[in-house]
Amino acid sequence: MKKIMHFLTKLFPTKSNGENHSAVKMFYNISSVKDFFKNLNFNTKQKWPVVSGNYKVVNATHPIAVCTLTSTNLIQPISQWENIAIVGNLYTPNLGIEKIIKNIVSNPNIRVLVLCGKDSPIFKAGQAIQCLFKHGITSEKRIRNAQGHFPVLQNLSIEKIDQFLKQVELIDNRENIEVDLLHKKISKIDLKNNIEVKNVLLKSEQTDMEEETFIELKPGGKRIPLDYDEKGFFVITTDLDRKEITVKHYFKDNRPGYIIKGNSPESILLAILEKKLVSQMSHAGYLGAELNKAKIAMKFNLEYIQDQPLKKKHN
Repeated sequence: MKKIMHFLTKLFPTKSNGENHSAVKMFYNISSVKDFFKNLNFNTKQKWPVVSGNYKVVNATHPIAVCTLTSTNLIQPISQWENIAIVGNLYTPNLGIEKIIKNIVSNPNIRVLVLCGKDSPIFKAGQAIQCLFKHGITSEKRIRNAQGHFPVLQNLSIEKIDQFLKQVELIDNRENIEVDLLHKKISKIDLKNNIEVKNVLLKSEQTDMEEETFIELKPGGKRIPLDYDEKGFFVITTDLDRKEITVKHYFKDNRPGYIIKGNSPESILLAILEKKLVSQMSHAGYLGAELNKAKIAMKFNLEYIQDQPLKKKHN
């Protein structure tokens, strides 16, 4: 994913203020595709965390989440401590913080967020989180006084950000990388007091959430025929013996284009998106569904034919 982010920063020009809104948005879309495949697996028992990231889940019922910022070496020792729900890294003050917020608000057991480790001198994501709790956000969802690159939580609602700030207490131990000292400080956290206070703060928030009303949208819609895609079309096949998916790309005039081989639907689709071989979102969605179907066929030894239901393999 880091390579893709570097590619996007080259593909989309940076604004004069040093921010790259288009690259961040595209990276968010690619990350969403990754999470889609992660949550689409059969017999998936792990429903939390809801979005992917560089973290280690310890016990989802525990009340403390720990963010080690850029200090990846702290994840393993901290994951051995009591009361830890999850521990992971953070690099960016936009998508990275958004993922933390989504994962925490989806787990009401978490009431404390501990920052530790070295902050990025460029992105300053830790400083951005501290500013989020201390100063809040603007109407454009920009974190006030944050100094890092593009500290805007553009993919979250203001309501979800507020819920996050009410649910957890921030304990700021940035730049602390001594495991024993961190353990002592985390062990002294007054969990009972934190949870009681946050329960009071969350009471009105939970009432509001129960009264939310939505406009029902029925599934369906009109999909543009795939042969209208100016970028061409794809033929997908599987090799059960090699456990490999092959995707052949053809241009509109039926000339051979690209061929992609692999066993990961996500990596194949990311290669297609990176090369800009589709021009329609419906086409990308179709490919994602077909690639995942091909993966399932290989996993359960089923016969895969593009655009057809999966069938048992005939001997």
